[in-house]
Amino acid sequence: MKKTLLAVSLLTLGMAFQAQAANTAPKQSPKPEQTTAVQVESGQTVKGSPVQEQTKVMNQGEVTQVQTQNGVENVAGKGNANGTATQKRSMVANAVQAMLQLADRNGGIGQQVKTIAQNQNQNQVKLEKNIEKIESRGAVAKFFVGPNYGEIKDSQKTLEQNREQIRQLNQIKTQLSNEGDQQQLTEQIKILEQANQEIESVLQNAQEGVSLFGWLNKLLS
Repeated sequence: MKKTLLAVSLLTLGMAFQAQAANTAPKQSPKPEQTTAVQVESGQTVKGSPVQEQTKVMNQGEVTQVQTQNGVENVAGKGNANGTATQKRSMVANAVQAMLQLADRNGGIGQQVKTIAQNQNQNQVKLEKNIEKIESRGAVAKFFVGPNYGEIKDSQKTLEQNREQIRQLNQIKTQLSNEGDQQQLTEQIKILEQANQEIESVLQNAQEGVSLFGWLNKLLS
């Protein structure tokens, strides 16, 4: 009987020591890295977490890259347009110079060629300014009021003057006695006709698209 009581007492004392040790043991907090990993994997928002900061920087970098790329494309587009205008101006200028040299070799009839050549050069400069104003109208303004019909009509009148002067050049060509001069004038006429066709294409493209009050703007222009 005494042995039984002693065994029970020892067992009770051991259980008491175990309970006390469990209560006094320090509680370990979860590691920050593990918490962040669990929260990210579960799709929860972690304010100020390294993952969010990295994602934010990546997004800002992508936006900056897109904006930079768009800026480069715009600059490149303007550069191409300016390059085309410069090339066209150079072609017309060379044709005018060749006609002026031809005029000096052909006496009286050469004066007509000289006058037409000078007019073609002036008209080309005028047309380039008109086109610059036409293309400077933004998409929003074009949607509401349409393209710049005033500059378009002015350009069309100038093109009609060019066509009339080219017809005169074709008549003058038949009056030249030198076949070499005839061939040279034919080549310069083709250059002038090509320049006019390119400008006509620009004017036609400028009038394409839908606008709310473009019809009214066209009537008033």
